Amino acid sequence: MAIEIPGFPAPVEGLDIAAGLRRLDGDTELYIALLRDFISTEQNAATVIAAALAQGDRNAAIRRAHTVKGLAGTFGAVRLEPVALTLELALRSAEPQQAPDAELQAFAAELDALMSELAVKLPPEDAPETQPAGPVDPHFLASTCHELAGLLTDYDMAAGRLLSVRAGLFQTAFPDHAPRLEQALRNFDFDDAAETLAEACRQHGIKLDAQ
Repeated sequence: MAIEIPGFPAPVEGLDIAAGLRRLDGDTELYIALLRDFISTEQNAATVIAAALAQGDRNAAIRRAHTVKGLAGTFGAVRLEPVALTLELALRSAEPQQAPDAELQAFAAELDALMSELAVKLPPEDAPETQPAGPVDPHFLASTCHELAGLLTDYDMAAGRLLSVRAGLFQTAFPDHAPRLEQALRNFDFDDAAETLAEACRQHGIKLDAQ
């Protein structure tokens, strides 16, 4: 379903952009940022699932198919979501020695098609904000940490946007924790991100409400 939406230079085949934006309260900036993360983290999902099956790790294959299905539903990927669901169900119901080859091939084809569309049709990425050289304002840092912690507690995908906007701040203030924090949010692992933020704040004397 291809729908023209302000902020997108062209419709994206297989993506109901309007439905995805409704799930994110119309936040186009966040939606596009999450789609970019989706490309980064899931473009090789079919290969990872096949490798997990080859190694006999069916649970890992199920988890990856389930992750892609959930993300596809969030983004409005109307072609990918049903084949991801079909693959997940096949993985759960098949005998351990059986590989759902047809379902995996259909999944891989739809995933590749969507990734190709997104690669050429997502709007150009803006340069991230950088933190000026010099000392970090402790009050601003604490305020930003509290804001991010609240978003993580609510499993709010706006946490990724906030971290992206304040990337320079966190990299300067928390050089040992910022990479892990960024990786956790790229993987939509809000629990690990919250744990990492809490650890960084404790080490720097910033008291969060939950601490």
